[in-house]
Amino acid sequence: MVWTLAGILGIWLAVIAVSLFAPHMVSGSEQEHLPIAAFTTWLWGVLGTAIFVWGMGRLRRSTVLREACIGLTSATLVIWGVGAAVAIAAPEFVTGSDPTRIPLAAFLAPIGAVVLTGFAGVVAYEFGRS
Repeated sequence: MVWTLAGILGIWLAVIAVSLFAPHMVSGSEQEHLPIAAFTTWLWGVLGTAIFVWGMGRLRRSTVLREACIGLTSATLVIWGVGAAVAIAAPEFVTGSDPTRIPLAAFLAPIGAVVLTGFAGVVAYEFGRS
């Protein structure tokens, strides 16, 4: 139970960090700022949490080693920590004469974190079965 809570807390700390510190999308002649990461990262956080809890539930239902639960939690914390760092620190795509700045990493890093969380759950389950 402690490892499940630690993983969920790690995911949501990463979501909050990305929402607060990721660069904004800047567009138009007025150079309007839109905190697009704050709008989209929450959705990926919910999906990542659901996948993580599903993975931990599968581990708990099987005759699993405690190490598999710790491994899934550790992998999830690393995945979401790296995803948050990439979303915040990666350069922006700049285009146009105004110029428009698009933070592609702020869009893509949380999606990658969700996918990798799912892979980590599958790997931990297979490890626990063996």
